Amino acid sequence: KECYDFVTAIEGEYLYGLMNYPARNSEKIRKIVRSCFNQMIARNDYLGKTQLSLEPVSPNDLMNEIYEESLMIDENHLYRFRPGDPVRQVQADPALLKQAVRILVDNSAKYTPKGAEILLRTGQTDDGKPYLEVQDSGIGMSPKDVSHMFERFYRSDEARSYQGTGLGLSIARWIIDRHNGRFEILSRTELGTRIRIIL
Repeated sequence: KECYDFVTAIEGEYLYGLMNYPARNSEKIRKIVRSCFNQMIARNDYLGKTQLSLEPVSPNDLMNEIYEESLMIDENHLYRFRPGDPVRQVQADPALLKQAVRILVDNSAKYTPKGAEILLRTGQTDDGKPYLEVQDSGIGMSPKDVSHMFERFYRSDEARSYQGTGLGLSIARWIIDRHNGRFEILSRTELGTRIRIIL
């Protein structure tokens, strides 16, 4: 069946399945859902059809959902969440914004050694703009790779030994661009990466 049909059919059952299936099956479900959702966004981007459904979104609440899901579906890393206080709400499409952050979290999990920490944070910049941030201690990126990281299908030499299509970060950028947001990236090879979404 088409990815759209698949995602629609399981939308209401996703977290239920994560809690009731064995861990290895939950991981398979998660990968299928994420892959299909990314394909849908990429296809809609190409056709120019994706519409944002904007509503007030709490960065703290959204990041907490991602944190709790990550604890359930990834037992290989140590997740921590440091919410900002206070962080004002933003006008956003909650599903798409969540997908953008999940792409960052999934990338961190992919390139971070087992047992290492992945830190999720929210806060506000000095000029009052809310942000959502993902920081890891993974393989990191060179300045050259950082400059190309949002290009479709781009993969650094170090990343080629890991599974992936090179589409995730380009989709995340597409989502954040549609929200008039931006990214701040700090990365060092063999030290890790911190990516901040500023809205």
